[in-house]
Amino acid sequence: MSQASQAKAMHDYFQSLLNDVDDSVVKPEFSDMPMVAQPIRATEPELPVVGSPVVTQERTQQLNQLLSTVIEIPEVVAPPEVIAPPVVVDVPVETKSEQVVEEWQNISPEKEFPALFFVVSGITFAVPLTDLGGIHQLEKVTPLFGKPEWFSGVMTHRDTQLNVVDSTRWFMPGQINKDSYQYLVMLGESQWGIECHTLIGTETLRYDQIKWRDKPGKRPWLAGMVKEKMCALLHVQELLTLLQQGVNIDGQ
Repeated sequence: MSQASQAKAMHDYFQSLLNDVDDSVVKPEFSDMPMVAQPIRATEPELPVVGSPVVTQERTQQLNQLLSTVIEIPEVVAPPEVIAPPVVVDVPVETKSEQVVEEWQNISPEKEFPALFFVVSGITFAVPLTDLGGIHQLEKVTPLFGKPEWFSGVMTHRDTQLNVVDSTRWFMPGQINKDSYQYLVMLGESQWGIECHTLIGTETLRYDQIKWRDKPGKRPWLAGMVKEKMCALLHVQELLTLLQQGVNIDGQ
């Protein structure tokens, strides 16, 4: 790739990254309602007063016989109501940390920090050395079925299975790596590594040399841009989160 083509590719790529950077209730008004006349009920006629019935001796005997057949049911006295003591529920007190929703936070290195620079398909990336898990010469990679196309496979290193990511496919969806990768850049203390073509080396960066991001946007893995070198500074923890979720730079 010529220097002009490489410069144009870097400019276009990072330009795309930088670009990614109660109604009140109205109460209805009611018109005056007309008064509805209430129907007048007719006065019920008074019933005539009937004189008291005459109690005969025969009637008295019948009543006595009825009363003698009635079984007296003892009165059931309800037991006094027992009021159960109130149940005290032990509700844990919500701490301040539980109330705060965890938000995206950018990396916060020292005023000066060393970083490793490497190249993937003509694009330069940087990773702070504090988030670098190591560098391995790329060896035999065994592909696995049912994995995303950006997942190259696993590489065995000292009896450890390392997950190998095709960086070109991950960072630049739709593009295919045309040259052989040479190295595997390990991310933090994880078993994930991203392939790269060339290692540029390490360099100490000053805090003011970075155009830092204050919001995750669509690129939470991007901590910022190294201004003079026009390269991406990786947010390793966010990059690992996406890899573990099985998605690429576009969330696919």
